[in-house]
Amino acid sequence: MNRFWTLSIAAALASMAACSSSEDSPTPAAPDEEEPLTSSSVLELDDVKTNPTDYEFVDFKPNVQKLILAGAADTEHVAILWYTVTDGGVGLHYHAKTESVYVIDGTQTDAKGVYPTATVYFNPPGSGHQIKDSSGFFLLAYAAPPDFSSTDLIGDYTPIRIETDAEDLTSTYPFEETTTGVRTFAPLLDGAGGMSAEFIEISSSKAYHYTGNYLLVVKGSCDIEGVTFGEDMVVVSKTVEPQPYKVTASKGSTCLAMGVSF
Repeated sequence: MNRFWTLSIAAALASMAACSSSEDSPTPAAPDEEEPLTSSSVLELDDVKTNPTDYEFVDFKPNVQKLILAGAADTEHVAILWYTVTDGGVGLHYHAKTESVYVIDGTQTDAKGVYPTATVYFNPPGSGHQIKDSSGFFLLAYAAPPDFSSTDLIGDYTPIRIETDAEDLTSTYPFEETTTGVRTFAPLLDGAGGMSAEFIEISSSKAYHYTGNYLLVVKGSCDIEGVTFGEDMVVVSKTVEPQPYKVTASKGSTCLAMGVSF
């Protein structure tokens, strides 16, 4: 069993409980009351990059390993890629649908540029690239798996690139207020690509309902289904079916999360 399936959610729940005083401890759940996030898995990205051998990575390409978080390798899926050498690479391949890559730690390089830590980029359907001189860990979402045999179909394209650690992120992009204390921004992805994404900024306890395959805490502290998560923690649906999540800012904090959905 993958380490994060059990330990990370337990740690998150313990952290939430620790925030309450002994006088204000949470009421125990009734026997028939379902625990939060039972349809999801929780992953601490810092633990992945610090202790990768504790997880069930499998060989993907030479010097490249993959940890499948949801779905299967031959269809749409969410995964973590690990270049086990400092100059890792993946041969030229085609993306029939949208690919999303978030750089957990390290850099990824292709003909379109160099993507450093905390960058997310989206390659549209019909794109393709060869990865070289790359290292570190990457959170991937594929609406279709990479195709190494149809590279003749690769067309001209421009990736959508966002530096998620930019101080002016929420003022540079057109975040719109959906309700008091909640602003959202959805990158304009190709509708034929089978994927959508959304940035969610919450500055109050007002809940926002998001349905997707994963939610990554980018800045601050977020409560997702009542459980508190800090930066660089990700909640992933256990299947490729998008799941509903209720998101609020943690008490005394603001919340900026990124969601990706098939």
